[in-house]
Amino acid sequence: MELNKIYNEDCLAFMNAEGMENSFDMIVTSPPYNFGGFDRNGRKSGYDTYSDDMPDEDYRKWIGRVLEGCARVLKPGGALYWNHKGKFQEHEYKAPFWVVDLCPLTFYQHIVWKYPSSPDVAKVKWYPRHEEIFMFTKGMPTYFNEEMAQLGDVWDISHMAKNEHPAPFPLRLAKRAIAASCPPDGIVYDPFMGSGTTALAAIENKVSFVGTEISQRYVNYANSRIGIVQAEPTLF
Repeated sequence: MELNKIYNEDCLAFMNAEGMENSFDMIVTSPPYNFGGFDRNGRKSGYDTYSDDMPDEDYRKWIGRVLEGCARVLKPGGALYWNHKGKFQEHEYKAPFWVVDLCPLTFYQHIVWKYPSSPDVAKVKWYPRHEEIFMFTKGMPTYFNEEMAQLGDVWDISHMAKNEHPAPFPLRLAKRAIAASCPPDGIVYDPFMGSGTTALAAIENKVSFVGTEISQRYVNYANSRIGIVQAEPTLF
């Protein structure tokens, strides 16, 4: 395995490959939410190579396999930060806490990601202004930066980002998770690297990264972002 590289590969194939057990100090990721695309100003957009519209039962089974893969590649004592969002469907809110039931790791903490405005402005309910971050650990955590503890379990971070990816999470979110739970000289993995946000956060925190991303387009885009930062470190 080569460090500081994004593999254009399905994450399940990557995590289940021979020799990948106990490879990473921590994982930071946000999977597709299975929303069937993204409604922005009345227009639908979606991922490059993924339709994001599985039947719910199939989606949950797939997420379960991804979580099992994460447990496999995480080192003992390592942490997984998993960002997920609830789904409002047919006038019913479906909370994402089923993820906790599927994960074979220890559910260590629930973090609320709060943002100042909402991308969902349907005037049939209160505008949603938060998402969930589930922190799991592989046994007792071997590292936690005690200086981060005072920031609390409600993270007030804007979701806005100038980005070609349809569903990026903010750099500040990934930076905070890595600063808290990745030891010096550690390795961070993101199964759904997308536009490279986790990689950029790892670079800023001076730790190594590995990512997988099924879209060659987004691999290229992420590598271009990484290249710009590496050439101009003062951009951070």
